[in-house]
Amino acid sequence: MSAALDTRVLPSVLPWRRQLDLIRISALRQLKARYRGTALGVMWSFANPLLMTVLYTAIFGTAFASYYGSKTTYVLSAFLGVVVATFFLQATGEALAAVVTNGGLLNKIAIDPEIFPIASVAANTFQQLVTAFPVILVLSALLTHDPVRVLLVPVVLAGVVALVTGFGLVLAALYVFFRDLSYLWAIIGFVFWMTSPVFYPAELVPEGVRHWIALNPVAMGISALREVTLGHGPLHRGTILVFLIVAIAVALVGHAVFRALRRDYMDLL
Repeated sequence: MSAALDTRVLPSVLPWRRQLDLIRISALRQLKARYRGTALGVMWSFANPLLMTVLYTAIFGTAFASYYGSKTTYVLSAFLGVVVATFFLQATGEALAAVVTNGGLLNKIAIDPEIFPIASVAANTFQQLVTAFPVILVLSALLTHDPVRVLLVPVVLAGVVALVTGFGLVLAALYVFFRDLSYLWAIIGFVFWMTSPVFYPAELVPEGVRHWIALNPVAMGISALREVTLGHGPLHRGTILVFLIVAIAVALVGHAVFRALRRDYMDLL
């Protein structure tokens, strides 16, 4: 009877467990290769946004501090913006080539190709989970003194991960067919960065351009994260809700696009 039960259960359990194990193994392999021989290891992923925040503060902090209330608030706002923007660009950039890079393996073993871009996002997410994300949670607790905002920090960060995953899946799928996409994405990524209020206040953007910048999903993520980390007074639920809806929609579209195109991958890898 036990054997019969196992036969019924395993087909529904093993595929998910196998895929999760493969994602974990692939993500760990990427992290080990990336930081092999380094002294700080994964902590280098925290050094980048920290140094960029220092640089932005040194150059723009005094000029823009009045828009944020104080120079300290500017530093924290810039840090949050840099964390979201660098995570988005690095994770999507690595996910873009994930399927093509593992093309030889896909031609030999029956593996869901979606595992590889997700593993790239997972590797970058792990970096943030042991570096920047806990710092953001602590900042929210210390600065807002609002349990609701503190509880919403992981929700917003999960939305950022969903947004990155959706973009990563679309890019990985399209890169199989268009190898020029890596160069194009470098330009598009720069546009995403510059149209997000990472180091400058949104008030400085001309009125005619501001509504277009508001459509930038990275900017939405930064605004939502600042609301739950630095906000005071009534919670602006709309900022958070709109971002989460957009992030989930992007993740679902990314999954659908990847699934729709993957049947043609083997002819091009």
